[in-house]
Amino acid sequence: MGLPLTLSLGFDGLTELLRDFPSYYWIADYKLADIPEVVQHVISRLEDVGFDASIIHLFTGHRRYETKMDLIGVAAMSHPEAKFFRGNFIKLLEEAELLGIEGIVVGATRPEMVREARRRLPEVRIFSPGVGAQGAEPGSAIAAGADFEIVGRSILRSDDPLMEAKKVVEAQRGVIHGRA
Repeated sequence: MGLPLTLSLGFDGLTELLRDFPSYYWIADYKLADIPEVVQHVISRLEDVGFDASIIHLFTGHRRYETKMDLIGVAAMSHPEAKFFRGNFIKLLEEAELLGIEGIVVGATRPEMVREARRRLPEVRIFSPGVGAQGAEPGSAIAAGADFEIVGRSILRSDDPLMEAKKVVEAQRGVIHGRA
């Protein structure tokens, strides 16, 4: 759940949605980046609302947050303008390890970075955006070591979203079954 949908629904609508679908794994994709005290406050409120995880930026300074939610740190964005992330990728992976977070975001458009993240943080879940809409092929990030590919825009912007979703799943299954 990102800011655009949250702003469309409002926080009451968001809370209602999370309560109506309690078995889903809800991620607050707000990419939190502020002083640790503010991030801690926001994380606590998001947990109260019912989120299972929150995406945070890793460049704000080392601190372990008090939460039962999973934390997912942004280590590398998928868009071409994300030069800061590419230039500081190893430092951000080190910060993710220090924080002991459960997941990281590493763009699917950078498979070499997905492989390096998997090598350095073998137990951390890797979420890879940029499949379809930003040019990465479905299944490519999983083949590089990601656990999940983020494919929303490629499906939502398709003339035939159901067919596009089926193509994505088929490609991902091909990679997963090829690894087994």
